[in-house]
Amino acid sequence: MSDSRKPVTTRRDAVKLGLFSGLTALTAGGLRNAFAADAVSPLLTRVIPSTGEKLPCVGIGTNSFALADVPNLQVVLKRMYELGGTFIDSAASYKESEAATGAALEAMKMRDKFFISTKISSGAKIMGDLGGEKSFERSLERLKTNRLDLLLVHNMLGTEELMPRLLDWKKAGKIRYLGVCTSQDSDHPQMVECMKKYPIDFVEVNYSIAKRDSELNVLPLALERKIAVVVNQPFGGKHEENLFLNNTRVLPTWAADIGCTSWSEFLLKFVLGHPAVTTVVPGTTKLEHMESNLHAGRGVMPDAAMRKRMADVWNV
Repeated sequence: MSDSRKPVTTRRDAVKLGLFSGLTALTAGGLRNAFAADAVSPLLTRVIPSTGEKLPCVGIGTNSFALADVPNLQVVLKRMYELGGTFIDSAASYKESEAATGAALEAMKMRDKFFISTKISSGAKIMGDLGGEKSFERSLERLKTNRLDLLLVHNMLGTEELMPRLLDWKKAGKIRYLGVCTSQDSDHPQMVECMKKYPIDFVEVNYSIAKRDSELNVLPLALERKIAVVVNQPFGGKHEENLFLNNTRVLPTWAADIGCTSWSEFLLKFVLGHPAVTTVVPGTTKLEHMESNLHAGRGVMPDAAMRKRMADVWNV
Protein backbone atom coordinates (compact mmCIF):
# COMPACT_ATOMS: atom_id res chain seq x y z
CA MET A 1 0.00 0.00 0.00
CA SER A 2 1.35 3.42 -0.84
CA ASP A 3 2.05 5.87 1.97
CA SER A 4 -0.95 8.25 2.08
CA ARG A 5 0.48 10.55 4.76
CA LYS A 6 0.91 14.21 3.94
CA PRO A 7 2.90 16.99 5.65
CA VAL A 8 1.40 19.04 8.47
CA THR A 9 0.80 22.57 7.22
CA THR A 10 -1.41 24.19 9.88
CA ARG A 11 -2.03 24.07 13.64
CA ARG A 12 -5.38 22.44 12.91
CA ASP A 13 -3.61 19.71 10.93
CA ALA A 14 -1.12 19.22 13.74
CA VAL A 15 -3.87 18.70 16.31
CA LYS A 16 -5.75 16.30 14.05
CA LEU A 17 -2.61 14.31 13.39
CA GLY A 18 -1.98 14.05 17.09
CA LEU A 19 -5.52 12.92 17.84
CA PHE A 20 -4.93 9.69 16.01
CA SER A 21 -1.48 8.96 17.39
CA GLY A 22 -2.70 6.65 20.13
CA LEU A 23 -5.48 4.80 18.33
CA THR A 24 -4.15 1.43 19.39
CA ALA A 25 -1.45 1.91 22.00
CA LEU A 26 -0.99 2.65 25.69
CA THR A 27 2.24 2.78 27.67
CA ALA A 28 3.09 -0.40 29.53
CA GLY A 29 2.44 1.31 32.88
CA GLY A 30 -0.80 2.77 31.59
CA LEU A 31 -2.01 -0.64 30.47
CA ARG A 32 -1.24 -2.22 33.84
CA ASN A 33 -3.01 0.54 35.73
CA ALA A 34 -5.98 0.58 33.36
CA PHE A 35 -6.58 -3.16 33.48
CA ALA A 36 -6.10 -3.29 37.24
CA ALA A 37 -8.91 -0.73 37.47
CA ASP A 38 -11.00 -2.84 35.08
CA ALA A 39 -11.17 -5.54 37.75
CA VAL A 40 -13.33 -3.25 39.89
CA SER A 41 -14.87 -1.07 37.17
CA PRO A 42 -17.25 -3.11 34.99
CA LEU A 43 -17.81 -2.56 31.31
CA LEU A 44 -20.88 -0.33 31.09
CA THR A 45 -24.07 -1.62 29.50
CA ARG A 46 -26.83 0.12 27.58
CA VAL A 47 -30.46 -0.93 27.16
CA ILE A 48 -31.95 -2.09 23.86
CA PRO A 49 -35.10 0.06 23.86
CA SER A 50 -37.41 -2.44 22.15
CA THR A 51 -36.91 -5.13 24.82
CA GLY A 52 -34.96 -3.76 27.77
CA GLU A 53 -32.16 -6.27 27.22
CA LYS A 54 -28.74 -4.87 28.13
CA LEU A 55 -25.70 -4.82 25.86
CA PRO A 56 -22.07 -4.00 26.68
CA CYS A 57 -21.31 -0.54 25.30
CA VAL A 58 -18.17 -1.70 23.41
CA GLY A 59 -17.98 -4.66 21.03
CA ILE A 60 -15.73 -5.67 18.17
CA GLY A 61 -15.82 -5.22 14.40
CA THR A 62 -14.65 -8.20 12.35
CA ASN A 63 -13.93 -6.82 8.89
CA SER A 64 -10.32 -8.08 9.15
CA PHE A 65 -11.11 -11.52 10.60
CA ALA A 66 -9.57 -14.35 8.52
CA LEU A 67 -9.65 -18.14 8.76
CA ALA A 68 -5.86 -18.32 9.00
CA ASP A 69 -6.06 -16.23 12.18
CA VAL A 70 -8.66 -18.34 14.02
CA PRO A 71 -6.32 -19.46 16.87
CA ASN A 72 -5.52 -15.81 17.61
CA LEU A 73 -9.19 -14.84 17.31
CA GLN A 74 -10.04 -17.41 19.97
CA VAL A 75 -7.64 -15.67 22.35
CA VAL A 76 -9.04 -12.23 21.49
CA LEU A 77 -12.69 -13.23 21.81
CA LYS A 78 -12.17 -15.23 25.01
CA ARG A 79 -10.42 -12.27 26.62
CA MET A 80 -13.11 -9.92 25.33
CA TYR A 81 -15.74 -12.04 27.07
CA GLU A 82 -13.70 -12.08 30.29
CA LEU A 83 -13.66 -8.28 30.20
CA GLY A 84 -17.43 -8.11 29.72
CA GLY A 85 -17.66 -7.73 25.94
CA THR A 86 -20.14 -9.81 23.93
CA PHE A 87 -21.14 -7.86 20.79
CA ILE A 88 -19.61 -9.17 17.52
CA ASP A 89 -20.29 -7.20 14.33
CA SER A 90 -19.90 -9.03 11.01
CA ALA A 91 -21.32 -9.00 7.47
CA ALA A 92 -21.88 -11.40 4.61
CA SER A 93 -19.64 -9.25 2.43
CA TYR A 94 -16.68 -9.12 4.87
CA LYS A 95 -14.76 -11.86 3.03
CA GLU A 96 -13.89 -14.54 5.65
CA SER A 97 -15.29 -12.66 8.63
CA GLU A 98 -18.36 -14.78 9.27
CA ALA A 99 -16.54 -18.08 8.71
CA ALA A 100 -13.64 -17.08 10.94
CA THR A 101 -16.00 -15.88 13.68
CA GLY A 102 -18.02 -19.08 13.51
CA ALA A 103 -14.92 -21.28 13.58
CA ALA A 104 -13.47 -19.45 16.59
CA LEU A 105 -16.71 -19.58 18.60
CA GLU A 106 -17.28 -23.24 17.75
CA ALA A 107 -13.76 -24.18 18.84
CA MET A 108 -14.33 -22.38 22.14
CA LYS A 109 -17.89 -23.71 22.48
CA MET A 110 -19.00 -20.17 23.32
CA ARG A 111 -21.61 -19.31 20.70
CA ASP A 112 -24.28 -18.60 23.30
CA LYS A 113 -21.99 -16.27 25.24
CA PHE A 114 -21.93 -13.69 22.42
CA PHE A 115 -24.37 -11.36 20.71
CA ILE A 116 -23.80 -11.93 16.98
CA SER A 117 -24.79 -9.29 14.44
CA THR A 118 -24.35 -9.66 10.70
CA LYS A 119 -25.59 -7.97 7.55
CA ILE A 120 -27.45 -8.84 4.37
CA SER A 121 -28.22 -7.10 1.09
CA SER A 122 -30.22 -7.87 -2.02
CA GLY A 123 -29.75 -7.36 -5.73
CA ALA A 124 -26.49 -7.71 -7.63
CA LYS A 125 -23.63 -9.70 -6.17
CA ILE A 126 -21.50 -7.19 -4.25
CA MET A 127 -18.16 -8.05 -2.67
CA GLY A 128 -19.05 -11.75 -2.57
CA ASP A 129 -22.48 -11.19 -1.01
CA LEU A 130 -25.00 -13.50 -2.69
CA GLY A 131 -27.87 -11.29 -1.63
CA GLY A 132 -31.27 -12.12 -0.13
CA GLU A 133 -32.25 -15.47 1.38
CA LYS A 134 -29.21 -17.33 0.04
CA SER A 135 -27.00 -14.84 1.82
CA PHE A 136 -28.93 -15.35 5.05
CA GLU A 137 -28.63 -19.13 4.84
CA ARG A 138 -24.92 -18.85 4.12
CA SER A 139 -24.45 -16.54 7.10
CA LEU A 140 -26.06 -19.07 9.42
CA GLU A 141 -23.84 -21.81 8.00
CA ARG A 142 -20.64 -19.78 8.25
CA LEU A 143 -21.40 -18.55 11.76
CA LYS A 144 -22.31 -22.12 12.77
CA THR A 145 -25.59 -21.14 14.37
CA ASN A 146 -29.29 -21.59 13.77
CA ARG A 147 -30.24 -18.06 14.78
CA LEU A 148 -28.82 -14.55 14.73
CA ASP A 149 -29.10 -12.00 17.48
CA LEU A 150 -29.25 -9.13 14.97
CA LEU A 151 -29.60 -8.94 11.19
CA LEU A 152 -29.12 -5.62 9.41
CA VAL A 153 -29.73 -4.56 5.82
CA HIS A 154 -26.23 -3.63 4.67
CA ASN A 155 -25.70 -0.08 3.39
CA MET A 156 -29.45 0.21 2.84
CA LEU A 157 -29.16 -2.09 -0.23
CA GLY A 158 -32.58 -3.62 -0.91
CA THR A 159 -34.32 -2.40 2.23
CA GLU A 160 -37.79 -2.42 0.68
CA GLU A 161 -37.34 -5.93 -0.69
CA LEU A 162 -35.69 -7.42 2.39
CA MET A 163 -37.64 -5.88 5.26
CA PRO A 164 -40.69 -8.20 4.91
CA ARG A 165 -38.30 -11.19 5.00
CA LEU A 166 -36.52 -9.88 8.07
CA LEU A 167 -39.86 -9.43 9.81
CA ASP A 168 -40.82 -13.02 8.91
CA TRP A 169 -37.47 -14.38 10.12
CA LYS A 170 -37.88 -12.52 13.38
CA LYS A 171 -41.38 -13.90 13.86
CA ALA A 172 -40.04 -17.41 13.18
CA GLY A 173 -37.26 -16.99 15.75
CA LYS A 174 -34.42 -17.10 13.23
CA ILE A 175 -33.33 -13.61 14.24
CA ARG A 176 -33.93 -11.80 17.52
CA TYR A 177 -33.58 -8.21 16.30
CA LEU A 178 -33.59 -6.46 12.92
CA GLY A 179 -32.48 -3.17 11.51
CA VAL A 180 -30.53 -1.27 8.86
CA CYS A 181 -26.91 -0.23 8.51
CA THR A 182 -24.66 2.22 6.71
CA SER A 183 -21.13 3.59 6.88
CA GLN A 184 -21.80 6.46 4.47
CA ASP A 185 -23.19 9.92 5.22
CA SER A 186 -25.06 9.92 1.92
CA ASP A 187 -27.29 7.08 3.19
CA HIS A 188 -28.48 8.94 6.28
CA PRO A 189 -31.63 10.47 4.69
CA GLN A 190 -32.71 7.03 3.47
CA MET A 191 -31.99 5.56 6.91
CA VAL A 192 -34.16 8.21 8.54
CA GLU A 193 -37.06 7.34 6.23
CA CYS A 194 -36.64 3.66 7.06
CA MET A 195 -36.63 4.41 10.79
CA LYS A 196 -39.95 6.18 10.37
CA LYS A 197 -41.50 3.49 8.18
CA TYR A 198 -40.52 0.14 9.74
CA PRO A 199 -40.61 -1.35 13.27
CA ILE A 200 -36.84 -1.74 13.50
CA ASP A 201 -34.90 -2.48 16.67
CA PHE A 202 -31.45 -1.22 15.63
CA VAL A 203 -29.59 1.05 13.29
CA GLU A 204 -25.87 0.86 12.70
CA VAL A 205 -24.33 4.12 11.56
CA ASN A 206 -20.95 5.79 11.04
CA TYR A 207 -20.17 8.36 13.72
CA SER A 208 -16.97 9.85 15.15
CA ILE A 209 -15.54 13.07 16.52
CA ALA A 210 -14.35 13.79 12.97
CA LYS A 211 -17.56 12.84 11.14
CA ARG A 212 -20.72 13.91 12.93
CA ASP A 213 -23.35 14.07 10.20
CA SER A 214 -25.47 11.46 11.99
CA GLU A 215 -25.86 13.89 14.93
CA LEU A 216 -28.11 15.97 12.70
CA ASN A 217 -30.65 13.31 11.81
CA VAL A 218 -30.11 9.63 12.67
CA LEU A 219 -29.16 9.91 16.34
CA PRO A 220 -31.94 12.32 17.39
CA LEU A 221 -34.55 10.19 15.65
CA ALA A 222 -33.19 7.03 17.30
CA LEU A 223 -33.76 8.65 20.69
CA GLU A 224 -37.25 9.78 19.70
CA ARG A 225 -38.33 6.41 18.30
CA LYS A 226 -36.45 4.33 20.89
CA ILE A 227 -34.15 2.52 18.45
CA ALA A 228 -30.80 1.08 19.54
CA VAL A 229 -27.70 2.52 17.84
CA VAL A 230 -24.53 0.64 16.91
CA VAL A 231 -21.66 2.92 15.84
CA ASN A 232 -19.11 1.88 13.22
CA GLN A 233 -16.01 3.83 12.16
CA PRO A 234 -15.63 5.49 15.60
CA PHE A 235 -12.13 6.67 14.69
CA GLY A 236 -13.35 8.35 11.50
CA GLY A 237 -12.69 5.59 8.97
CA LYS A 238 -9.72 3.63 7.68
CA HIS A 239 -8.27 6.49 5.63
CA GLU A 240 -8.00 8.75 8.67
CA GLU A 241 -6.53 5.97 10.83
CA ASN A 242 -3.81 5.27 8.27
CA LEU A 243 -3.14 8.97 7.76
CA PHE A 244 -2.67 9.87 11.42
CA LEU A 245 -1.39 6.65 12.98
CA ASN A 246 2.32 7.49 13.19
CA ASN A 247 2.11 10.95 14.73
CA THR A 248 2.46 11.88 18.40
CA ARG A 249 0.92 14.40 20.78
CA VAL A 250 0.30 14.49 24.51
CA LEU A 251 -3.26 14.03 25.75
CA PRO A 252 -4.81 17.10 27.42
CA THR A 253 -4.42 16.77 31.17
CA TRP A 254 -8.17 17.15 31.62
CA ALA A 255 -8.77 13.92 29.66
CA ALA A 256 -7.94 12.13 32.92
CA ASP A 257 -11.21 13.50 34.33
CA ILE A 258 -13.05 10.90 32.25
CA GLY A 259 -10.42 8.18 32.65
CA CYS A 260 -8.71 8.53 29.27
CA THR A 261 -5.16 7.18 29.07
CA SER A 262 -4.89 7.17 25.26
CA TRP A 263 -6.28 9.00 22.24
CA SER A 264 -8.19 5.87 21.22
CA GLU A 265 -10.08 5.97 24.52
CA PHE A 266 -10.65 9.71 24.07
CA LEU A 267 -12.25 9.15 20.65
CA LEU A 268 -14.34 6.19 21.81
CA LYS A 269 -15.58 7.98 24.92
CA PHE A 270 -16.64 10.95 22.78
CA VAL A 271 -18.88 8.60 20.77
CA LEU A 272 -20.17 6.74 23.83
CA GLY A 273 -21.03 10.04 25.50
CA HIS A 274 -23.86 10.63 23.03
CA PRO A 275 -27.13 9.56 24.70
CA ALA A 276 -28.41 7.74 21.61
CA VAL A 277 -25.44 5.36 21.32
CA THR A 278 -25.97 1.81 22.54
CA THR A 279 -22.67 0.20 21.55
CA VAL A 280 -19.61 0.93 19.44
CA VAL A 281 -17.73 -1.66 17.33
CA PRO A 282 -14.11 -0.69 16.62
CA GLY A 283 -12.50 -3.32 14.42
CA THR A 284 -9.37 -5.20 15.48
CA THR A 285 -7.71 -8.62 15.56
CA LYS A 286 -5.13 -7.61 18.18
CA LEU A 287 -5.51 -8.50 21.84
CA GLU A 288 -3.95 -5.30 23.20
CA HIS A 289 -6.11 -3.11 20.95
CA MET A 290 -9.26 -4.92 21.99
CA GLU A 291 -8.36 -4.50 25.67
CA SER A 292 -7.74 -0.79 25.19
CA ASN A 293 -11.05 -0.39 23.32
CA LEU A 294 -13.00 -2.11 26.08
CA HIS A 295 -11.28 0.00 28.72
CA ALA A 296 -12.91 3.04 27.07
CA GLY A 297 -16.29 1.57 28.00
CA ARG A 298 -15.61 1.80 31.74
CA GLY A 299 -15.84 4.50 34.33
CA VAL A 300 -17.02 8.05 33.70
CA MET A 301 -18.54 9.02 30.35
CA PRO A 302 -18.38 12.61 29.09
CA ASP A 303 -21.44 14.79 29.58
CA ALA A 304 -22.54 17.37 27.02
CA ALA A 305 -20.14 20.03 28.32
CA MET A 306 -17.17 17.65 28.25
CA ARG A 307 -18.07 16.41 24.77
CA LYS A 308 -18.06 20.02 23.54
CA ARG A 309 -14.63 20.47 25.07
CA MET A 310 -13.44 17.29 23.34
CA ALA A 311 -14.88 18.44 20.01
CA ASP A 312 -13.21 21.81 20.42
CA VAL A 313 -9.83 20.05 20.58
CA TRP A 314 -10.61 18.49 17.21
CA ASN A 315 -11.76 21.79 15.76
CA VAL A 316 -8.64 23.79 16.68
